Amino acid sequence: MKLVEASRTEVHAYVIFGDGQMDERIFSAIASKFDHEITVSNPLSAHKTGLSAAFKAVTELAERVRPSFNYLIIIDQEHVRGEELKRLAGEYGFELQNFTKINDFAYKLRARRGGKIANIYIAVNGFERGIEENIVKLIEKLYGEKLEASKRDIRRWLRSKNKSDRELIESFSRELLEETFPGIVAVIKSLVKS
Repeated sequence: MKLVEASRTEVHAYVIFGDGQMDERIFSAIASKFDHEITVSNPLSAHKTGLSAAFKAVTELAERVRPSFNYLIIIDQEHVRGEELKRLAGEYGFELQNFTKINDFAYKLRARRGGKIANIYIAVNGFERGIEENIVKLIEKLYGEKLEASKRDIRRWLRSKNKSDRELIESFSRELLEETFPGIVAVIKSLVKS
């Protein structure tokens, strides 16, 4: 799977990042380990945080695309609360047709808005707060080193190993990534199957 900002080739889904550039780099690195026939695009250059901003972006994109399309929302746990997914879909004019919990960190909403169908996949990062928790879990599993789940500690550790966060992710197997990034991997696998 390839993540591109804009594409002249067929795009299978649009990706909306609900919490910044680190999420985008990590998603791109994980996606590169899956079906390379699939292209997903991040058409939005501005990052606004939160689930409400992500649903607003889906609404804006839905106005411009073909009748049926796929959207991926990549968001941190701190921005997701229980039934909020269903509520926000309705608040932004989507009539929910199906709600599937893929796992504890991934969901699929099939919804209608006007005459268009949207498949909205939501990957939740973090176990309590954010994607930093996933990264430190990966580091602990492979290197046996415990870190605080903070950007500062992760950056410091990466510098000490002369690696970028993307290089760290790309060096591991799909199986280990599935264990440490269960939301992202689940929505990618679900999209690849569809």
